[in-house]
Amino acid sequence: DTCHAFLDHAKRVGVEQVGPWGFEGEGWLVASSVTSAAAAPVTGQDSMGASMLSPGVDYSTTNVQELEVDEPDVVKTDGKRILVLAGGILYYIDVSSGPPELVSGLPLLSWGTTDLWYHQMFMSGDRALVLASTYSHSGPVTTLVLQIDFSEPERMRVENSLVVDGGLIAARLIGDRVTLALTFEPRVSDDFDSSSRYSEPEKSQAKEINRQVIAESSLEDWAPRYVLNLGPDEPATRGVMIDCSAAYAPQEFSGIALVSVLTFDMTEAIDVESVASVMSGGDTVYASTDRLYVANHRWIDSDDEDISGLTTHIHRFGIGGPEGPVYEASGSVEGFLLDQFAMSEHDGYLRVASTSAPPWWRSDEEPDSRVDVLERNGRELRVVGSVGGLGRGERIYAVRFMGDVGYVVTFRETDPLYTIDLSDPHDPEVVGELKILGYSAYLHPIGDGLLLGVGQDADEEGRVMGTQVSIFDVSDLANPVRTHQLTLPESSFSEVEFHHRAFLYWPPTGSAVLPIAWWEYDEESDVWEDFHQAMVIDVGPEGVEQRGSIEHEVDLSDGDTLYYGGMGTLPIERSLVVGDTLFTLSAAGLKGSDLESLSATSWIRFPLEEYIGN
Repeated sequence: DTCHAFLDHAKRVGVEQVGPWGFEGEGWLVASSVTSAAAAPVTGQDSMGASMLSPGVDYSTTNVQELEVDEPDVVKTDGKRILVLAGGILYYIDVSSGPPELVSGLPLLSWGTTDLWYHQMFMSGDRALVLASTYSHSGPVTTLVLQIDFSEPERMRVENSLVVDGGLIAARLIGDRVTLALTFEPRVSDDFDSSSRYSEPEKSQAKEINRQVIAESSLEDWAPRYVLNLGPDEPATRGVMIDCSAAYAPQEFSGIALVSVLTFDMTEAIDVESVASVMSGGDTVYASTDRLYVANHRWIDSDDEDISGLTTHIHRFGIGGPEGPVYEASGSVEGFLLDQFAMSEHDGYLRVASTSAPPWWRSDEEPDSRVDVLERNGRELRVVGSVGGLGRGERIYAVRFMGDVGYVVTFRETDPLYTIDLSDPHDPEVVGELKILGYSAYLHPIGDGLLLGVGQDADEEGRVMGTQVSIFDVSDLANPVRTHQLTLPESSFSEVEFHHRAFLYWPPTGSAVLPIAWWEYDEESDVWEDFHQAMVIDVGPEGVEQRGSIEHEVDLSDGDTLYYGGMGTLPIERSLVVGDTLFTLSAAGLKGSDLESLSATSWIRFPLEEYIGN
């Protein structure tokens, strides 16, 4: 309840965990049987996909996990304007009437003396919120938040900014409320003894030096510092981003890092007043309209071949109230989570799909997968129902929860698609199983009891054979059936397998758009050539059929080799629909195509060279 209490706890834990080389176990997975992961004060919706359109809306939005929970991306539109982040530039494109027009660009290549190397954004009204990661050669990774006013498109400007220590795990926009989940590694380790140590006396001396550093540390060493700039007429404010009355720590050690959840209203200036923290690591985030869950995989010794007891801690924050983020409860499940789709909330219950071993773990023990249902009980998220035995010897490749049903894909040589009845949270049950060759890495509902899967075809030995698009009829949970299948050339893959925001499903035309890449060997030139397309596929009860494709070709005579390495075609990063136009995005520009015929209607090249050095 005080910063003094928080600092005392941090020092006590730090002294227990520090060794001659720093904090013990850094960088490795940690197995531990956890009886209760509930955090204590340090003083003692249905998941139906993003493509469900509101009446009258004739433009697509970012493909997200939950309705009304927006996720940041490199392109956003409101049907009249398109904002694109490409090459460190924010571009404003007018699509309100007539041909698309590139109105302006705002350089965001660097901030001060720090280069920005990852950009994503939200869009709301006449404002954009750009999120970027930074790395300085003399400093740690930081997160930069820029609030941008584009009410005057020709003169886009940064209204205010926040720079905060640590990395951004994830961000969500619900209505006008922004929620950021950040993780911070304590700065105290910067002052540890870095000399060589080989003998036991040297190790002992280094450990004592490190303990003394911890004893003399301050709050700024354990919580992220920030700089908030509210415009040219206001002085920048600096401080430590922590509300010590809302700082928590697990009763059992769960990492030396600090997870911070920050919220603010996008219609107002950025502020750092509403923040809650848990002393734990964090790497996977799921959000409903009211709650945010941060998952952290426990760490174990890299030489330990026994992976039994590998657990994932999950911390729950309320984010729907006017008071800002509120820590509510914590719990744990066995195993390792694939990604954000491994978690889903429905009727107050959290469903979690996990595999006993991470994908990169090599062990003689066969992995096993399961689904657990957790319910809040005070400060604890307790497992109240479980079903295991999914794909023994395999691991999870895709998960999708929708209402009272869960779909889980596991794979090693074949692709079992499991259907799970979750209508009774205390007694989840596998009711159907479909075994086919290959696997789906992304699942998307397309209505009428149909599920679309994007992944890889494979032979009987599990060797992947190229991109595969499948349609599953899951109207009868006890008897899921693959009704149609489209397999693309060998060596092909789609970014959708790894990033769901690269996927577009447009219900009015029953079309899915996938970025596709593949390689072919040219015997004459003795080189491998790569090819990239946005493939448009008609999907539905009648089948799955390729309707056409769109390419972004590099114009070598236009100087594009400076930025794109002389490739023949560029990777398609995103696709979106506005009216009767399908837009596809690459690093070079934005291409418009007729939604029906796919013939090109417009091309906007991003003039990156205009901003070099600016």
